Amino acid sequence: MKDIIIVNYTDPVCVWCWATEPVFRALETRYPNVEIRYIMGGMVENMQGFSDPANHIDGNAQDINGQVMHHWLESQPIHRMPIEPKGFALFSKQHDSTYPQNIACKAAQLADPGKAALYLRLMRLASIAQARQTARRDVQVDIARQAGIDVHAFENALDNGRALAAFRTDLGLIQSGGITSFPTFLIKSAQAREVMMRGFNRRLDFERVFDNLSGGYVTPLPSPPDEEVLDWLMEKNGPLSQEEIFQAFDFETRGQAEQWVQRLMADGRYAALPSGDQFLLIRAAL
Repeated sequence: MKDIIIVNYTDPVCVWCWATEPVFRALETRYPNVEIRYIMGGMVENMQGFSDPANHIDGNAQDINGQVMHHWLESQPIHRMPIEPKGFALFSKQHDSTYPQNIACKAAQLADPGKAALYLRLMRLASIAQARQTARRDVQVDIARQAGIDVHAFENALDNGRALAAFRTDLGLIQSGGITSFPTFLIKSAQAREVMMRGFNRRLDFERVFDNLSGGYVTPLPSPPDEEVLDWLMEKNGPLSQEEIFQAFDFETRGQAEQWVQRLMADGRYAALPSGDQFLLIRAAL
């Protein structure tokens, strides 16, 4: 049994879920016996009925995409993850919900459970860091292909109703658990203790909870910069942001992490994939 299980109540298009990705890279490299499970939350059932006054988002506004992007860019100095505003048009009369993205993630889980987390990660990246219209079926299929999921099995799960049924089950868990915002995390320990964490939390927040739940038994491993570990992270999660690389390894400053990445790219082993005013690190084509 894992020392810690994190049940992550999430939505593929939630910017604060995207904001938590660097924290997960930090946990992946330091806590090998922590497992993350995903429950899809369906953040926006219908944009016309959606309202987020705290972030100045009105689902009935003509410039809803502009309002969403304004909120996302306001969040960026906090989490430092890449956001692509150019060409951003996620919501329209034809695409007015995040349910299609959630259902696609359940289809990925049904088609290939071992690659479902990668699919969710790539769906986030496509939606937020690449401004792709991820409610579209062809984009969802392309992401499945990118994740290495059998496209026929993925489309079958979408077409035969199993993905929709699985998503409805998740919605039931959201309602019964009293989940009202994303991300929300239910942290469980091997000692059958648990605690709920709501909203954006940093690595130290998780570490304090791990320590409390395990009575000090669960502690982080060292994580020095290592190219083999970087490759493992990229295989597991796809392209990585500079912030994810910084948090994944024991750099003292972000400047040190940036210098390390620049050396890797200078050697020709890695390349930069532009995203907004940042980039994502990818393996260079041989």
